[in-house]
Amino acid sequence: MSFSIKRLYTRPDVAEITIYHKAHTRIDGSFAHGEHDPKSISRMSHYAPRMSQALKDHIWAQLSLGYTTKQIYDKHKAIWWERVNAGQNLTQDDFIQLQDIAYLDRKHKKGSWCLHTNPAISIRSWALQHMEDVFLFQNVGEINGTQVPFTIGIQTPTQCESMLSYGHNGAISMDATFGTNDMKFHLFTLMGFYDHCTGVLLAWIITSRQTVQDLIEWLKPLKEKMLSHMPHWKPSCFLVDDAPQELKALRLVLYLVSTLCLFP
Repeated sequence: MSFSIKRLYTRPDVAEITIYHKAHTRIDGSFAHGEHDPKSISRMSHYAPRMSQALKDHIWAQLSLGYTTKQIYDKHKAIWWERVNAGQNLTQDDFIQLQDIAYLDRKHKKGSWCLHTNPAISIRSWALQHMEDVFLFQNVGEINGTQVPFTIGIQTPTQCESMLSYGHNGAISMDATFGTNDMKFHLFTLMGFYDHCTGVLLAWIITSRQTVQDLIEWLKPLKEKMLSHMPHWKPSCFLVDDAPQELKALRLVLYLVSTLCLFP
């Protein structure tokens, strides 16, 4: 332990004493932080380090009722001001920040989709529980001697209605990202447009491979789903970047003619 003393310029009769203690301890004698505290060795230690279990349970209950992190934080601050004005003793729970509640919110949301420690079992369980939102699910495996990639196509009933309304005789944008998740899978996002050019999400497709045949494998069931609701459904065009696989797959499935795209 060490300390430093600073004399205040405006108050010569007052000194500021700063104590440096590398290993702060709790009431029970255990280390509160530092290399000797196992709970402090990770990114998780940056969030809600002093929050009591009672407050955590209260926040979990508020999140389950649908309150946002900002609403919970504002309500907590209002109660904090009441306690300060009433002269009550403050505890560590009174000094939580918005990021502490946001961390619990992420854990709460993760519990709704992470159904198993094994990612393959988790996503399969989720797909079975949300069959109305999944138009295609294909696990990694071998079919007729051909290796098939993992693919899941997600479209909610609301997105299906939007694709029927704004995708028919309209423009649909398709873009893919890669490497933005732990599995390094491709994420395809389909988006339509309102009359005033405001975007609306139509579907998401996650796949572990991006060949022409792989694109065809999820474009076909998506097209069949649209035709089952509207037999004459057909978009006027697809907006894509300079991706030969996507252009070829769209021509083979939707019989769309490629047009010139200019890139600034």
